[in-house]
Amino acid sequence: MTSINKWSIYVFSVICSVVLIYPLVFTLLSSFKDNTGIYSSKIFALPTIWLWSNYKMAFSEAHIDHAVLNSFLYAIAGTCVTLILGTMASYVLSRLNFKWNGFIYIYFILGLMIPVFSLIIPISRMIGSFSGFNNYLVMIILYGTFELPLTIFLITGYMKGIHKEIDESAVMDGCGPFRFLFRILAPLAMPAISTAGILAFFSIYNDLMWNVILITDRNMYNISMALMSFVGERGAAQMGPTFASISLTIIPTVVVYLLFQEKVEGGLSSGAVKA
Repeated sequence: MTSINKWSIYVFSVICSVVLIYPLVFTLLSSFKDNTGIYSSKIFALPTIWLWSNYKMAFSEAHIDHAVLNSFLYAIAGTCVTLILGTMASYVLSRLNFKWNGFIYIYFILGLMIPVFSLIIPISRMIGSFSGFNNYLVMIILYGTFELPLTIFLITGYMKGIHKEIDESAVMDGCGPFRFLFRILAPLAMPAISTAGILAFFSIYNDLMWNVILITDRNMYNISMALMSFVGERGAAQMGPTFASISLTIIPTVVVYLLFQEKVEGGLSSGAVKA
């Protein structure tokens, strides 16, 4: 690699770093300012007065601590639902040969093409018909169901790349379908499963639409709903406490990503090769 190519990579990396770090720095600085300081021309200037009260308001008015716990509950439980169902469905679609195999696979993949906004009215009316509003179980099942198409797409594509000689060896050793799936096939497909899980987790964690429609109990608000606590009746928002709340909610997502960074990146690259 020539020196010019090295410098090009370094310059590109610096530009990407600036682009990615800029919103984090802006959010952190804004969390200690009032609206006047945030909307001033010197957006990166240090606050003249450090308003630690913004963080106090994040807990007292937005109840951001409860919102983070609710978001984690929705995300972790919903991700578990979609991974268990998605892995089982992917096993059937990738390893078993039957007449309607291809049709069922396309049926699941069509879920990626249907605009979610077109389902708001029918789903909300269906859930309302059995008084399912403000219900943790309903929310978890709903989230898990909506993440199934992408999960099945990723895991099925990866499992199809695993040689089927393994299946024959497992059958000869007396291995049943469930044992083969969870003891042999799932560990081999773990890069794709990990990638699908991380994508599902962050998608559910950052949801706003379904929480707005199906949740009216403040104790069940997720992060996105809690952040709306600082919007006034006429649309005027207290941006300082809002940015303080955002800063607090960023920390868990950064920690989760750092813990699973290698699995996510490895899963994406491996999935691309297998597919």
